Amino acid sequence: MNKDDKDAYIKHLEKENARLRKRIAVLEAEIKEIKRLLGINSQNSSKPPSSDVPEVPPPPKRGKRRRKRGARKGHEPHMRKQFGPEEVTKTVPHEPHACTCGCEDLQECDEEPLRHQTVDIPPVKPVVIEHVQYVRKCKKCGELVYAPLPDDVRRNIFGPGVLSLVGILTGMLNTSKRRALAVINEVFQVPMSLGGLSNCEARIAEAIEKPYNDTLEQVRQQKVAHADETGWPRGNRKRGWLWAFCCATAGVFMVHISGPL
Repeated sequence: MNKDDKDAYIKHLEKENARLRKRIAVLEAEIKEIKRLLGINSQNSSKPPSSDVPEVPPPPKRGKRRRKRGARKGHEPHMRKQFGPEEVTKTVPHEPHACTCGCEDLQECDEEPLRHQTVDIPPVKPVVIEHVQYVRKCKKCGELVYAPLPDDVRRNIFGPGVLSLVGILTGMLNTSKRRALAVINEVFQVPMSLGGLSNCEARIAEAIEKPYNDTLEQVRQQKVAHADETGWPRGNRKRGWLWAFCCATAGVFMVHISGPL
C-alpha cells in the first residue's frame, strides 16, 4: 500500500469513527430517555397508582409524628375580627350590680365596655314567587283567555338561587344527590325530588356549555399549557378523576371516569 492509499484509508477510518461516535451519542440519549420513562410511576409523578406496574414497590409508610395541639410557642395570635356596629343585628346589655369585693355602690366611668359577639344563621325561608294568570271572557265570542307565561318562567320551577346551591353541592363539593337533596329540603326548606335535582343539573350544564367549551379551546390553543389530575370519588365505590387544564389566562376542569377526552 503506497502513501496516498494509506492516507486515504486513514481519512476513511476517521470519517467512519466520527459517524459511529455521533450514532453512539444519539443511542445513549434515547436509552437515557427510555430509562426515564420506565422509571415514572405514581410516587414520582402525577400518574395514578392504578397505572403502576407490579414491580413498583408500595410507598413507604410514614411514621406518625405526635404534635401537641394548639399554636406553637412564639406563634402570633390570630384574633377573630369583630363585626362593626352597623353590622350588629341585636345588642344585649349586661350591667354589673356589685364589685368582687362585695360593694354594690358602682358609678359610671370612661372605660370602654367589653364586647362579645355571637354569630348565628336564622332559619332559611324560601322566596316563593307566584305568577297569577287572570282569566277573562271575550264579550264577542265567549272564549276564555289568559296571558301566557314568558318562556323562561314557564320552563323553570326553581330560580337562580336554587340552581347555584345545586351547583355548589353536587358540583364543587361533589356531594351525592341524596345528601344534596337532604340539605335542600331540610335546611333550605325547598321541596325538591331527585328528578328535580337532576333537571337543575341539566339546566346548569346547558347554561355553562358554551363558555366552558370556549375556555377549553382557548387553553388548547396555547403554546404552553399545564395538565394535572387527582382522584375524584364518584359514589358506588367507583373512582373518577378530576383533570385540570390551565394556561396563564384561563383554567378548566373536567371530571371523567378515566382520562381526558
